[in-house]
This record gives sequence, structure tokens and C-alpha cells, in this order.
Amino acid sequence: MIPFKAVLFDLDGVIVDSMPLHADSWIKIFREYGVDLTRTEVFMREGMSGIASVIDIFRDRGLPVPDEKELGRLLEKKLAMFENHTIRLFPRVMDILNLLKDHSVPMALVTGSLRRTVEHELSAELRSFFGTIVTIEDVRRGKPDPDPYLQAAASLGVDPGKSLVVENAPMGVLSAKRAGAWCAAVETTLSREHLAEADMICADHDELYSFLFDRLEHAR
Repeated sequence: MIPFKAVLFDLDGVIVDSMPLHADSWIKIFREYGVDLTRTEVFMREGMSGIASVIDIFRDRGLPVPDEKELGRLLEKKLAMFENHTIRLFPRVMDILNLLKDHSVPMALVTGSLRRTVEHELSAELRSFFGTIVTIEDVRRGKPDPDPYLQAAASLGVDPGKSLVVENAPMGVLSAKRAGAWCAAVETTLSREHLAEADMICADHDELYSFLFDRLEHAR
């Protein structure tokens, strides 16, 4: 029997191969403040809002946190840098979305990014696959709190406990589990030791597609 009534997808690192570009943009920005970041440091904070992750990095390095105006300038500069790039879907993503659509499985997009980032990364046609899109602007508390996935499930009219979340980052996995959802993580940015809280770990989107296909076909 199929174990889920809806699939809730993270965006960056799950639908689109954007995390290296996000990370490299932040690395350049932080160099202005004398901070040398690694991609892994950015990947580990994925799911948090841009501002929250920036504050966390400054605090982690024992540096004073810039004021609100400077944080806003820093974020806007990063967004402008990131938006100069064309973002590509991961291989098999369209197969996965069409598979779920063909089986009438409701889908949601749940991201710690801004809505403008969603619109930059996904065409209107792609966005139409999702019954609801929850961004950091739509919730009071972002990942790793459960609010984003709880809101997405509620918008689809589905019990969070009967939802499958697809994530790629520790913050997102925690958010999904705290919402009571079943979580499959994909190793697109971090290796499996960082994703241990997930119920299942897929090496890539091929494995994720096979998992979904088997469950859906057996439910017929």
C-alpha cells in the first residue's frame, strides 16, 4: 500500500541543482568581511532563511552581527549575484513530477528561499505542478521548525503524517520529522552521515524515482 497521500518537495538541492551557486555567492559576500567559508558550511545551513543563516555564521565565527540595514544590503547583493545564473533541474526531476501527476498525487514546494528566488529558478509551467508553494515569507518560523511542512500539508488538506517529504539538508530533514512526515533525503549536496535523521536516503534522483514508481505501481 502506498505510504503517503502527498509529496512535499524542498526546492534547492532537490528540484534544482542550485546549491553550489548559492554557496559560491555567499562565499564571495563573506570574503568582504574577512570570513572564509566552505560550501559545506553553507550546505549545512540550507533551509534556514538567508538572513538567519548569515546571522548564524557571524555568531559562529564570534563576530558582531551587522545591523538590520546592513543585513538587508548583504542579502540583496547575494540575490543579485545569484540571479545572474541560469538554474537547471536535476536529471529525472521532470520524470518524478510527471509520475506523481499521472497518479494524481498532490505536490507542494517548501523552501527557505524567497518567492522571488522560486520564480527565478522555476518557470510558471513548472510551478503549476505544485498545489501550494510555501516560502520563508509565508511562515513565522522556518526550517528546522516544523511550520513550513505543517503549512504545506494543511494547504493540500493532507495529514502531515501521511506526507512524504523529499529533502537534501539536515535542517530540512529535521523540519519534516518535527512535522510528523516521512522523509526521504537525496545525497545531492551532503553525504548520508549528515542526513541520518531521514527515514530513507537516496543516492540520487534515479533511486528516488524507482522508490516512488514501485510504491505507486503497487498501490494500483
